[in-house]
Amino acid sequence: MPALNISLTADQLQKRLQDRLRGLNSNLPNTVLWQQHGDSVLLFIDSLHARLIPGWLLCGLDMQSDQTGRQNVQFVFYLGKTSSGDSLHAAATINAATPQASQLAEVWGKTVQNVLWEAVLDALEAFVGQASAKYPGQTIAIHGFQANSGNFSAIIMAGDY
Repeated sequence: MPALNISLTADQLQKRLQDRLRGLNSNLPNTVLWQQHGDSVLLFIDSLHARLIPGWLLCGLDMQSDQTGRQNVQFVFYLGKTSSGDSLHAAATINAATPQASQLAEVWGKTVQNVLWEAVLDALEAFVGQASAKYPGQTIAIHGFQANSGNFSAIIMAGDY
C-alpha cells in the first residue's frame, strides 16, 4: 500500500488562506468588507501572516469595525506534530490582545476561523487529488497531517482497504 507525504510551504498555505478570505475571488482587492446581521468588518487580506511551527498554524489578521478601529486577531490551529503525524485530530482557538480585538473576535472570530479552516481543508483536498492522479482507480485516504517548521504536510495512503 503506497504512502505519499505531500506538503505545502507556509507561503503556499498563506496564499490559500488569503484566497479563501477573498471568497475564492483573486480579483478582489486586499481589503474586503464582510457584512452579516447588520454588522460589518473590514478584513485586511494583505495583513494576513501565516506561520507554521511544529504542531501549529498561527494566523494573524488585521480586522476593523467602526467601534474597534484596526486590530490584529490571531487564529491558532493545532495540526499535529511529526511525532504524532498519524493523527487526524485538530483544534482551534482565537487570541485577541486588546479589548477592541476581543470585541472583533466575539462578533467575527468564529466566522473567520471557519473560513481559514476551509483553506486548510482545501489543502488536504488538493493532496488527495495529487495522490488520486498518481494512483488512478485506487482508494485514497488521508492517514494523518501535521505542521512542521515552514510546511504543512499529510500522509496519503493509496490502495485497497
